[in-house]
Amino acid sequence: MRYIKVLLLACLIFLALVFFFQNQNILATKMELKLDLFFIPPMKSISLPFYFLVICAFFVGVLLALSLLVWDRLQLSARLLKSKWKVQSLSSKLAKAERLLNHTPKPSLFARLRRFFSFEEAKPVVVTDEGQKSVDSVASALPQAQAAKDATKNAAAKAETPKDAAAQNDAASCNKAEQPA
Repeated sequence: MRYIKVLLLACLIFLALVFFFQNQNILATKMELKLDLFFIPPMKSISLPFYFLVICAFFVGVLLALSLLVWDRLQLSARLLKSKWKVQSLSSKLAKAERLLNHTPKPSLFARLRRFFSFEEAKPVVVTDEGQKSVDSVASALPQAQAAKDATKNAAAKAETPKDAAAQNDAASCNKAEQPA
């Protein structure tokens, strides 16, 4: 894209030079500019060549176009800065909301006083899939589960073939079902 812009600019300069060389006699004629308003006396400029007026008009157009581009650029950078501030503000609000959601609520004054003055020791509570259980009930279930897991592993290790291991696992599970709870 940059090469296309440079090529177009070179073509424009070439055409301007050709225009000036082909029309030297006409562009070299002297002109006077005149401003005649009703409420002030008429004003006249000094005699200037026509090409000078054309070049001045070209540069005035370039300056106007450049000022419009700079204005647009400043407007876009202001919008970008405002958007960045808004993103930062929203990010901080999001972080604050996440902290509030992840914060465990402090027990009420009544609950803290009851715990302070109670004579029973507070038992830790474990949250499982089934709901809340005290540590004692979970601890009593752990040895039974560990023993069943060990029995299954031992039966699988003693088996020589995969079919024997499956049969022994089935037998182990039947033995568990027959044991009284």
